[in-house]
Amino acid sequence: MYTSLAANEFFVTVATKDHFVPGAYSNTTTISSTFDFREASINDTTGQEYQHSDDFRLFKTILEGHNTSTPRYEDLTPSECIKLYNKDFVSDRRNLFLITNHNSNTTHNDTLLETTLVTDAPPTTRGNWMCNFNLNGHPWVFRSRSSECTPGKLAQYVKRGYPWPLKLREAGEVEISGCKSEITDERCKVQFSLGIMIAVICCNLVKACCMVMTVVRSREPTLVTLGDAVDSFLRTQDPTTMGICFADRRFIKRGWRHGRSAGPRQWKQKGAQRWWTSVSRTRWITCNLLCLITIIVAGVLLRLGLVQDGSVWGTDLKSM
Repeated sequence: MYTSLAANEFFVTVATKDHFVPGAYSNTTTISSTFDFREASINDTTGQEYQHSDDFRLFKTILEGHNTSTPRYEDLTPSECIKLYNKDFVSDRRNLFLITNHNSNTTHNDTLLETTLVTDAPPTTRGNWMCNFNLNGHPWVFRSRSSECTPGKLAQYVKRGYPWPLKLREAGEVEISGCKSEITDERCKVQFSLGIMIAVICCNLVKACCMVMTVVRSREPTLVTLGDAVDSFLRTQDPTTMGICFADRRFIKRGWRHGRSAGPRQWKQKGAQRWWTSVSRTRWITCNLLCLITIIVAGVLLRLGLVQDGSVWGTDLKSM
């Protein structure tokens, strides 16, 4: 049994702060053609279903500035926004509006400055859209050893109080002062592997048949637990060990190996018996060797898996 979780495709739209002011000036001509292209690029099954849904129509009305106070969109700070969207599987959020601290004017004539569609297509990590606005080499990384922008590094800087800058294609450099994020229900399923289920059922069926046959055919008292053995030996003494007090397994085996009948053994007081002496040295070596081999093989396979996944996803193992 396992669960599957669907990741949402979503639009990231950069807007001026007066776009969401009721009755204020609204101009969407800059991204209208771009949005039409992005809308047409949602071509998978899930995307097509979303494209004709009420949620998508609501997003378009907000995009056009007609409905800016819907409760489905939550206002967030830049730090909260980066934290919620900096992951490979965005399952409870969808479309995002990045609000700049600029009003529309002669420099930023439109209230909508740029939009992009974030999909789950490899090899890029979903959170990389935060750095795809030409952020590499920006002054906010001046104290870093590497000028390369990463979503994790961006999240750390914004959390410390640094601004979140974006360098757009048409509008130039802007600074993000807030976000509007669409809240969605998660879509998950509980599934099972049919092949494994059939194998488990067959094994359990064989096991059940063996148990039934044992109960039907065997009428003798069984020694299943240590308590059964103690109870049996208290009721009926074991003839093979009568008169052999203080004899342990090694003493019996040594007598059998030399063809002698086992007899009573003299009591010899020993020091403290450590817990590991209850099992032979051969069993200890064999058990630890098998465990060590298993750990080495699992570690090598885990390393190979992380390296291969690292070429597609940027999420570390802990967050997965």
